[in-house]
Amino acid sequence: MARAANDDRILRWMSDTWPEPYTVADAAWWVNEGSLAGSTWALCLKDVPQGGVGAHPQTGFQRCNVEVGWWLAPAHWGQGLVPLAARWLVEQALLNPEVTRVFAPIHAGNIPSGRVAEKIGMRLESVQPRSAIKRGTVIDRHLYALYRDPP
Repeated sequence: MARAANDDRILRWMSDTWPEPYTVADAAWWVNEGSLAGSTWALCLKDVPQGGVGAHPQTGFQRCNVEVGWWLAPAHWGQGLVPLAARWLVEQALLNPEVTRVFAPIHAGNIPSGRVAEKIGMRLESVQPRSAIKRGTVIDRHLYALYRDPP
């Protein structure tokens, strides 16, 4: 898992909170502790972690929103695994009746993640110019969102 998470094809799209380099100790902590918090899950193939998904409920007056994200080892790209996991993640978020919007902020240029968002029913809600910093550079993000159907 650490080798995959340290691949630049992964690192360049993760937020700056993602460890870089991503060490074996980071992976062990996440598998043994971090993923047990209930908001992130490992994507495993044959019981070996190959990536992850996460849902982060917002708080206060924005508590009707849940941010989601995903990543997968490049060796497993193009097999439909991330859309399957991301769809499940959105379904879980919407089990809370207070949640009306699930969103995914995606770094500009990350076309595969944008495709995943679209495959699971999200639509490009906005482009947020100069809204994040990645590796010391200010970047744009594309905000994808999906809304609960009105009652």
